Amino acid sequence: MNKITLIASFALLFISSLGFSQNERIEFKPRPAEFEYFEYRNDSIFPLKTPIQNTTSRVFESKLPYPIILIHGLNSSSETWNTSTDYYDTQYSFAYGGRFDFCLNADNNNTTTNKNFYPTAGADIAAFESFVQNGDYYYVNFNVNPNGAVGTTVLSNQAAIAKQGAAVKVAVQRVMEVTGKDKVILVGHSMGGLASREYIQNSYNWQADNQHHVAKLVTLGTPHGGSNASDNFLAFMTGTDVSSEAIRDLKTTYYYSGEPGHFLFGGSEILSSTSMNDNSYSPDFYNSDINCNGIIEANIEGLNQKPIDNLIDFSCVIGRITNAFGSNVTTDGVVAEPSSNMNTYLTGLTYPAKIFYFNSGYDIIENHTELPGYPYQMMQGLDEPNFKELAYGIQTNKNYIGYTTVQNPAAADNDYFKFTVTDNVNAVVSISSIVTSSMNGTILNSAGTAVGAAQNNSGNTLSLTRVLTPGDYFLKLTSTNPTNTNYQTPYQFNITTTLSADDTSFESFVFYPNPVEDILYLDNIALSKASIYSVLGQLIDTKSFENATSNALDLSSLESGIYLIVLENDSQQKTIKVVKE
Repeated sequence: MNKITLIASFALLFISSLGFSQNERIEFKPRPAEFEYFEYRNDSIFPLKTPIQNTTSRVFESKLPYPIILIHGLNSSSETWNTSTDYYDTQYSFAYGGRFDFCLNADNNNTTTNKNFYPTAGADIAAFESFVQNGDYYYVNFNVNPNGAVGTTVLSNQAAIAKQGAAVKVAVQRVMEVTGKDKVILVGHSMGGLASREYIQNSYNWQADNQHHVAKLVTLGTPHGGSNASDNFLAFMTGTDVSSEAIRDLKTTYYYSGEPGHFLFGGSEILSSTSMNDNSYSPDFYNSDINCNGIIEANIEGLNQKPIDNLIDFSCVIGRITNAFGSNVTTDGVVAEPSSNMNTYLTGLTYPAKIFYFNSGYDIIENHTELPGYPYQMMQGLDEPNFKELAYGIQTNKNYIGYTTVQNPAAADNDYFKFTVTDNVNAVVSISSIVTSSMNGTILNSAGTAVGAAQNNSGNTLSLTRVLTPGDYFLKLTSTNPTNTNYQTPYQFNITTTLSADDTSFESFVFYPNPVEDILYLDNIALSKASIYSVLGQLIDTKSFENATSNALDLSSLESGIYLIVLENDSQQKTIKVVKE
């Protein structure tokens, strides 16, 4: 890397970190230290999952491209993820980075609501400092009391989704700070998926640079179209308050007035016989301030009416129970299809959400609450993007892991990663621990054109070398026959780059004449392909060669101007500038 490039890289890093550090800082509310490590439930005390502290003898660096933030659902807690994350800790050596605790009804007043943070007087949201560090995944927890004790008695985990979205903003900011990564992956169970969407779909929730920094959203049993199941007999069984803000926001329709739920589908913040009328008694809900701005009777734009960034990789895990007759039913017992399918409501997505199913073989009533405990289905949802436009950003000369999972519908598993080189380099892609029977790897340029031929695996390894000029590139890894056990062993990969002399195989290469009228001659190099681009980067034409050392390129059909021609052989690439007369 030359001196100018090095200075530019450090300047960019400084500017990026400055943007994160200039986020509006929230003040953490103090609490007794023991409240961070135990849940107080009735007369019992339960230890909470706690990260193992990084020390000088335990230096941690994540091999995941982005950290994962897990957000629980209605009347639940962050501990709902323990079964799956304990598996990931053991199977993949994942590191738990810590938990973000928020009380969302810190003033213990159900009749009014706001999105203010402690120490503002009357604030509904209190964030509590917890031990967090660089890790692979993090928890967001709303099961918190105003004093910071875990185990809520003030409906914090049944609070408005608008407040949950404001809390997610703080969690995303903190995770980027402690990991140094510029994007995160959000995983939401049930209402946690709507909390994630509330953050993503409202720019006022975004970070100081006006970006949301979400690379992927995975939802498990999320009622994208609402659910009325939690305010029937299940409410009594689970301790859910049918007048809570969360039940108000989760409604598909109101029972008596028959309207679609206003948080999801829009409407007026009015409680009356014809608006938001859901119960046979009054009041229907403790308050009607859906957007939590302190002003009621406003007209609300529903979450499903708002746009969403199309360059996010979306996945939905959907549960299906087995009825008493042994047949799968299209519901998880709490959220029915198509409500759990995000594509039903966010229509026209450039890259629709990938759908994965958990078919329960024994839960006749519901498996909705079990979905966070199934690591296989979660890993299907977490699989890397299968379009280059959604590719995860990685750095060269660092080690990463990726996963091979079964796709739906059944198909090859394509994983895309994006990287940048700033000099002429020799790039060596090394992949190991391949457990799928067939994997191939390719490097693509920024236009998506392959640089050299694809390379197949040899046993459990794969390696390819390319000479790259400065620019953006994609690493595409394709597992052609994934099985349902491949996810258990991640493949390991890195892209090692070393400075290259100006393409040694092109050392004696000459091209002439330049300027050219018709035929451009390319001598002293074996070529496989030439791609012709305008100076604006538009691909105009491609031509294949037979690897002869003398080749001719007919440019007679081109208009006068300057063109960039990318020349390739099996391992290297060179760009030349040609003037067409």
